[in-house]
Amino acid sequence: MNLLFTRDLKTELADLEQVFKHSLLPWWDNIDNYVKKLQNDLTWVILPPAVMSIYQYTGHSRQLSISMSSIFRNCYLAHRIHGLVKDDEEGQQYDQDLQFNILLGDYISGRVLKALVETKTDHLLNDFAEMIADVNQGMVIKHKLNSNFSKIIETTRVPFYATAFLTAAKLAGYDVECCQSYRQMGYHFGMSIELGQEPISHKQAQSHMHKCEQIFVKINRGNSSNSSLEKAIRELHSHFCGMEEFAVV
Repeated sequence: MNLLFTRDLKTELADLEQVFKHSLLPWWDNIDNYVKKLQNDLTWVILPPAVMSIYQYTGHSRQLSISMSSIFRNCYLAHRIHGLVKDDEEGQQYDQDLQFNILLGDYISGRVLKALVETKTDHLLNDFAEMIADVNQGMVIKHKLNSNFSKIIETTRVPFYATAFLTAAKLAGYDVECCQSYRQMGYHFGMSIELGQEPISHKQAQSHMHKCEQIFVKINRGNSSNSSLEKAIRELHSHFCGMEEFAVV
């Protein structure tokens, strides 16, 4: 799925690359090998502009939007590197590569904690801890319980989107009910994006897109913000529903 809304964030995404690389010094040359393997990973590509879009929409500064995008990208990278560790049944070799994958994933996770402190957002640590716990549980579901594609997506990838939307709302000072609405919007946004990569799941993706759209229209009170977030949701609508009218609540 190629979403054009990311073009509006071209400059911010270029700055993100610099911030991201700097956050992983002095080990970037080693980490870059893992990053190159993720270039066609949908979550890797879409998550950063999605984070930027929701942080900009909720009124945060350009700098914080980029910093939080880097933090979430690092979280996903650590998750994918840890995911390279297999169990005995999968033929895991207890060698230097295993040790390096574990240590590198832990190192990146540590850099995330440091970045939260540096951006003065460490009070969100519990939300990040819950996200990581959900994703780790999802990996168990994926490898041990033989779940379907939708459940695997919901538990291993969508928590990143839901947490990004939730934390943007929390940092904006919204009340608990509003923050949960943002979290639900992020959940449905992520499900729509991720399920949309498989034609067999398009009906499910369309359903989640409509729910995301409805929450957005309610939050936005029917106004046209012309934001990157609104453009992303409109683009999803167009992708799954053609030129049908954008939802009005």
